[in-house]
Amino acid sequence: MTTPPSVSRGLLGLRLTAFSVFALGAIGLYGATQIREPGGYSPVGPRVFPYAVSVGLVIFGLLFVARTTIWPDRLLVEKAREEESTTHWPTPMMLGGALIVYAFLLTWVGYIIATAVFLPVSARILGSRKPGRDVGVGVVLGTVLYFSFTQFLGVRLPAGLLRSLIG
Repeated sequence: MTTPPSVSRGLLGLRLTAFSVFALGAIGLYGATQIREPGGYSPVGPRVFPYAVSVGLVIFGLLFVARTTIWPDRLLVEKAREEESTTHWPTPMMLGGALIVYAFLLTWVGYIIATAVFLPVSARILGSRKPGRDVGVGVVLGTVLYFSFTQFLGVRLPAGLLRSLIG
């Protein structure tokens, strides 16, 4: 039995998404194995949550793959086709590009500066017309989150160019 072209077109995006969820889970599992365990006894180490999230992604990814390959859901395909026809594709593509640039900037310029740049750029892509407010929110949010994570939670975030100022 062949799948009609309209159903195949709707399934392609769903299948790519399903395989992406599975792949993200698999990458997460590999990354979790690279986390070093501290010495001593602790019932919950730093690997627990990455493992839990990654296993969940792998399981749901496999279920999603099965739902789009072995047992295709016609209602899901129709909804996907509707969404695909009304989606303004340049917006998510630009956001994805901004996120990739943000990830690279984190290492070089640090969390605060990268976040202060990423948030207003993302707001602009999503339609904001108040750049002053967006830059202010980016700077304040980046700074507050940086110090919250580094000082209170003990999570090291890259300081980058501000290393000499924030110690």
